[in-house]
Amino acid sequence: MTLLLLYGAVFVAALISAEALLRGYFRTSERTKAVNHRLSLLAGNENHREIYRDMLKERGAEWRSLPLMQRLRQYYVQSGIKFDGKRFVLYGVAGALAIWLTVQFFVPINLIRIPVFLAACLLIPVIVVWRARATRIRKFGEKLPEALDVANRSLAAGHPLPAAISLVAREMPDPIGSEFGLLSDELTYGVTLDDALINLNDRVGFADLNLLAISLSVQAGTGGNLVEILQNLSKTLRDRFMLKAKVKSISAEGRITAIFMSIYPFLLYGMINALSPDYFDPVWNSGYGSVIVTSLLVVMAIGNVILYKMVNFEY
Repeated sequence: MTLLLLYGAVFVAALISAEALLRGYFRTSERTKAVNHRLSLLAGNENHREIYRDMLKERGAEWRSLPLMQRLRQYYVQSGIKFDGKRFVLYGVAGALAIWLTVQFFVPINLIRIPVFLAACLLIPVIVVWRARATRIRKFGEKLPEALDVANRSLAAGHPLPAAISLVAREMPDPIGSEFGLLSDELTYGVTLDDALINLNDRVGFADLNLLAISLSVQAGTGGNLVEILQNLSKTLRDRFMLKAKVKSISAEGRITAIFMSIYPFLLYGMINALSPDYFDPVWNSGYGSVIVTSLLVVMAIGNVILYKMVNFEY
């Protein structure tokens, strides 16, 4: 049975590798045609409203879910992962096989193996979405000052704000290009600027977007030099980004230590189990193996929370 699962995992891994290579090739060729995903869609279809709806659907932004699932839905939308049923099934089956083989190697007792397998199947997708969301928000934050500079140059040339936003959508790469393109589409279809900025913040999840929303809302209500406001905002965002980079570099040693200390016990167990498979048999045969493993995992979880608090600062 294990050998059959291993063959199945190798087959699915080969399919995923082939798909990743083909996607990488076609993605590279698409970069020469369009700056971002939205422009590549508009190149094949000039119906802006249809493209706008399709982008919301593939991002999952039009899902209808229960109130308790709203937060998870929002995190999924902010991750930028495009919903594809076939790819979801393929990756789900491959991930389940890989997790089962890994758990079967590390955990010899079925009483512990099945709960660990189920917990891993639930946690790993959440971690993947969380990491994709964090990566996308970081890329958006890095490019936002540059996008504001592009909008500033357009405003200084005498263009209105919707035209400046449209220019950002055409000139900037993903994720900021597509998001500002959706913002431009919403303004075109009659959504107010305040509501469009709220929708942008909901889709992206970048905290500093609140500064942009407040600045534009106050300027629209009271007037003022919008170019100067956006220049100051761009400078503020760059300074905040530099401060984050300094804090990240200062805490790099602590973060690496925390990661190593979290992974090391599992690596040590795998190494000992591979060199001497019978080494831990007295622990499992004693009847206290599940209690010991559960206690160690709880202690490790508490230690990881403490380490996370030590190396992540508020600024």
